[in-house]
Amino acid sequence: MSPRLITISFASSGIAQGLIANGLSYFLLIYYSQVLGLDPALAGLAMMIAMVFDAISDPLIGAWSDRVRSRWGRRHPFLFASILPISVIYFFLWDTPELSQSGLFIYMLSLTVMLRLSLTLHVVPYTALLPEITSDYEDRTRLMNLVTTGSYFSGTALALLMYAYWLVDAPGEEPGSGILRQSGYIDANFVAACIIFLCLSISAFGTFKRAPPRAIDDSLKPTRSITGEIKILFSQAKETVSDRSFVGMALSGLAGAMAMGTYASLWAYMQTYFWGFRAEEMSVMLASFLVAAVLAFVSIPLVSRGREKKLVMIWLSIGLIVVSTAPVILSLNECFPSKGSSKLFYTMIGFGMAEAMLAIMTVATSGSMIADIVDARAVETDRHEAGLLLSVLSFIGKVSGGAGVWTGGFLLAYINFPAETTAADLPEQVVTQLGWLYAIVLGAFRLMSIWAMLFYRLTRAQHAKNLDILVAK
Repeated sequence: MSPRLITISFASSGIAQGLIANGLSYFLLIYYSQVLGLDPALAGLAMMIAMVFDAISDPLIGAWSDRVRSRWGRRHPFLFASILPISVIYFFLWDTPELSQSGLFIYMLSLTVMLRLSLTLHVVPYTALLPEITSDYEDRTRLMNLVTTGSYFSGTALALLMYAYWLVDAPGEEPGSGILRQSGYIDANFVAACIIFLCLSISAFGTFKRAPPRAIDDSLKPTRSITGEIKILFSQAKETVSDRSFVGMALSGLAGAMAMGTYASLWAYMQTYFWGFRAEEMSVMLASFLVAAVLAFVSIPLVSRGREKKLVMIWLSIGLIVVSTAPVILSLNECFPSKGSSKLFYTMIGFGMAEAMLAIMTVATSGSMIADIVDARAVETDRHEAGLLLSVLSFIGKVSGGAGVWTGGFLLAYINFPAETTAADLPEQVVTQLGWLYAIVLGAFRLMSIWAMLFYRLTRAQHAKNLDILVAK
């Protein structure tokens, strides 16, 4: 196997995932509601329904890919099948026909559901490839770091190009007109769709026949009875997800995803209303996050080499609590640079970069830890269920991430945050309440994530022992 090709393949998967995630998370709602004229409530409903379908499909696809037997292996039939649908559906999600309100809602809902289901065909089996591609304790962290960094970097880069090129205000246009330009979205996402097609192809063909074949034990062979197959699936799934280390990772991931969902939903509010930054200053911050992604990629091997992943994860999470809440708390106590000053702006760029770095590194480390659990479960059960384990975690992450977004909305409603208001008109009492609730809730979720991590019990020595047992089988 070529290490360079594997490296390029995992990075390519991350790039494709980042482009899609960025489009769906940051631009889809404003495009359909503000540019195409769909009722925002209907657009949000379509996105929520699609997320439910996506979450449900993860464990099903994961368990299915664990059981597939073909000349292409167990994962690659899914990877090959997903390339064209993802690329085509993603583009036509933006290149929409002239439709009524109901027609546009059905169009958005249908294509968003199909896109997320098609994406599941890639993400779940591809993530399950990790423990099959390499058994090395640190190499797994490196490959997950490639996926995470590639995703973050490509998504942020697309956002910058959207605002700086495709959606920039043309000479003579009113400020803010560029963001309403439909052709800008179509052109940008045609380019994105082409890159997605290329990256998905590289990621699938680059890993084809490079994962060592693993025997599928009799308990994973399909039965003649569909009912019997379903019973076996749920029986094995119940046994697998009760593993102590897996439970710890699942609970930690749940709390972490809720923290990220809350952070994402309130980021624009905090930058605009709490810190008082202008749009151009926020664009500079996004650019600095690209540097943070590169620094995270370089730092994770240095931080994790020779150390227990559990301890690395805990310390990274502690650092994340500090950089995400300390500036807010210090500012509320008037122990931070004053709002409107250049000193505040550059200080927050530093904290923002640190927060982005730590977030990327925790995701990469947790993915590597799950891969180690796959081997531990294989020793205990003689079943290799990477697809099931990783898809269950994906399901938890999506549901809890949605709950985090809901939490952000609930906090805004709780403090009666006014609609259609500028930062200058917002009462100081509301700003203070926003800051305290943001810091407390975000810190609480992060602390819950660290507490759950204490249940994880796999060590470097135990992992090496598990690999020896698997090789001997």
